[in-house]
Amino acid sequence: MPKKILLVDNNHEYRHVLASIVRRVGYEVIHAAEIADAAKRLVSERPALVMIGDGVEIAGLKSDQFSVRVPMVIYGAQQTSNWREEALSKGAADILTKPISSADVGEVLHKHLQTSRNRPRPIPST
Repeated sequence: MPKKILLVDNNHEYRHVLASIVRRVGYEVIHAAEIADAAKRLVSERPALVMIGDGVEIAGLKSDQFSVRVPMVIYGAQQTSNWREEALSKGAADILTKPISSADVGEVLHKHLQTSRNRPRPIPST
């Protein structure tokens, strides 16, 4: 059974484009448009990793549900060092810059899901 990846992006079209890439590299996809919906899906669906678009408010990334329990990858068109530093300081495990290729997605998912050191810890039931 493929591992689940939670995609959080308020841009419906881009979320679906990225979902097709994630499926193509061998993972199951769960969708959410906002952090609030993502938090619910995180508990109910138990994804192995969360990918969050830069258009989503990242202030909620420091919560235990995101930064401690599951690796997060932030993606976006932003390329400033301030944006990258902010995302990493809020718990992002990695950053992808648009346009995102299948190779980029495959590499980052493999990096964060295949090594025992980076495997997510179980999420306690609520």
